[in-house]
Amino acid sequence: MAIFGNLRDMPFPDLVGMLGRRSGVLELFHLPGKRTAFQLALDRGQVVWIREGSHYLNPLEARAAIAHLFALKEGAFEFASGTPPPPPDGKLLGWPLERLLLSLTTVVDEMAAYAPHLPDPHTRFQAASLEVWLEEPLWSFWERAKPLLERGASAEELSARLGFPLDQVRYYLHKLRLAGKVAPVRAYQERQVDEEKKGLFRRLLASLFGGRR
Repeated sequence: MAIFGNLRDMPFPDLVGMLGRRSGVLELFHLPGKRTAFQLALDRGQVVWIREGSHYLNPLEARAAIAHLFALKEGAFEFASGTPPPPPDGKLLGWPLERLLLSLTTVVDEMAAYAPHLPDPHTRFQAASLEVWLEEPLWSFWERAKPLLERGASAEELSARLGFPLDQVRYYLHKLRLAGKVAPVRAYQERQVDEEKKGLFRRLLASLFGGRR
């Protein structure tokens, strides 16, 4: 039996909460700003795979997609019961739905709390050399964004290149800045110049004291 309706009447978090441990494929379409539909394969309380159009999403893309769906107030949905087809090799997610919703609720709450502090979309950031441990999904975002951040990139550029919602990219950049993994380009350049000056000063001291032996 199919279940269908509109996100205006049943928001995405309520919808997947209602589906609970059912098995089937949930399709979301006629979404604002999206030409393609999303499909979520559910199997007894687990997210098996997520697809946008014909593209099966990797874990980072899947998290970004669900975070996007969390915030939508418009769009249609239809759930077809049954055992979902298996995904291609390497595209299995196998996420517990309840745990995923809890973690995304935390992210959404954090994004709302950090909103006044999120960077301007046009501010360019540079990757820093500091090695720190990052939790998922921040680590996966860092791995995807690192090549761009090594050259310098803004949230707007990263959003366009990686295909993630702009506010989510701003949130990740804020978290990376707090962790010391990125810095605004001007601050990064000033720090690099300061480190070069300190290095030159140390070499001069070593030369002076070394010549007095």
